Amino acid sequence: MAINKVLIIEDIKPVMRWVVQSVQLAFPEAQITQAINFLQAIDHVKSDSFDLALVDIGLPDGNGLDIVEYLTKNNPKTLVVMSTIFDDDQNVFSALRKGAKGYILKDQDQDQLAQMLLDIENGKQPISSAIANKLLNFFNPQQPENKLTNREKEVLTFIAKGIKVPEVADLLGIKSSTCYGYVKEIYLKLDINSRAQATVAASKMGLIDYRLE
Repeated sequence: MAINKVLIIEDIKPVMRWVVQSVQLAFPEAQITQAINFLQAIDHVKSDSFDLALVDIGLPDGNGLDIVEYLTKNNPKTLVVMSTIFDDDQNVFSALRKGAKGYILKDQDQDQLAQMLLDIENGKQPISSAIANKLLNFFNPQQPENKLTNREKEVLTFIAKGIKVPEVADLLGIKSSTCYGYVKEIYLKLDINSRAQATVAASKMGLIDYRLE
């Protein structure tokens, strides 16, 4: 896609200057509009249209995610890309759900950012490598290591099937307190804290097929 008009939403002046220079490197002929807060940004998107919008999340008078949502609904031809320091799951997935097509973290140098923006014209979505890895890990989570003892696997299998701990203890011929100790150790080893997570972990380890249980 051709990038002729760019909106940059950023409230920190040095960062704004850095982003503007990166855009100029990527698209020397593009018309650049700047907004330093939420109200300015809304005024611009209501009165004009843009090929690309680089949106910061943390604005002094609002949330950039609301601008993403507005652009997605009212200016669907605008390619919305987050340009932010926030890399937590909540902001990343909220931005993507609201319609952002790219997510750039402000920890790369100007040339890197310019190249990511330039790739847009070749059909590539600008996503920082850290965010790409986060998305890959979310949709393809690593299998939990098979680091449980045989007895712990037995306990995990039973609790994953919904059997209460005292009943598991009876089935295994052990004390309830001992069984609770196994459950605690299992949760620590697998870094889980609920029966639902235990079910998923047991399935990933091949102990049960929760889809068929």
